[in-house]
Amino acid sequence: MSRNLDKRPGLNLLSLDGGGITGLSSLLIIKEIMLGIQGKQRLEAVPKPCEHFDIIAGTGTGAISAVMLGRLQMSVDEAITSYVKQMGAVFSERKYSITGNTGTFKATVLERQLKEMVRGATGNENDRMKAQVQGEAESQCKV
Repeated sequence: MSRNLDKRPGLNLLSLDGGGITGLSSLLIIKEIMLGIQGKQRLEAVPKPCEHFDIIAGTGTGAISAVMLGRLQMSVDEAITSYVKQMGAVFSERKYSITGNTGTFKATVLERQLKEMVRGATGNENDRMKAQVQGEAESQCKV
């Protein structure tokens, strides 16, 4: 289990939906939740989601946020900064579609952005997602 500061039985699960660039709202809501936990528990620093949640999962861009918050153990502010950078790059370079689908993007740009994010957090863009972050204590938070 995570270093859940509430010491309650059960699991704390964070589930994040996708939504492209609009997925940023999920991170902003999580930021408010973590600030609330900080105040309620009278903590000096805002806790990271990986310190409070036992499981963080997501779909689409929500999965990217889950990896940032859980596997890469980013603070919410770090995740917001990374998310804005990634999604700005990914969704600014549109893939041409004969159907007129406006939600398409180039997968190569997304792949490049994700590798850069992982490299920045772990030092190795090919780092395995199940391995712990180098130099960090093993997280009990599962992604």
